[in-house]
Amino acid sequence: MVVVAQSTILVELEILKAKLASEGINSYLKNEYVNNVVVMPINQDYFLLVSEEDFEKAKEIINNQQDIIEE
Repeated sequence: MVVVAQSTILVELEILKAKLASEGINSYLKNEYVNNVVVMPINQDYFLLVSEEDFEKAKEIINNQQDIIEE
């Protein structure tokens, strides 16, 4: 598994994860439940991971998604 995206805002990565899933790419969110375990909320980086085989396609999909958001 390799990191394809990183953010301090979990919902951003959840949206990207759903987009990748709609394109047939399985992904995993690292640190998704950290603030559920810690007593005080912390500023945490979250990571979206995909298999090495899907990395290039996932990166392209994410870049296209970012272009749409910026328009």
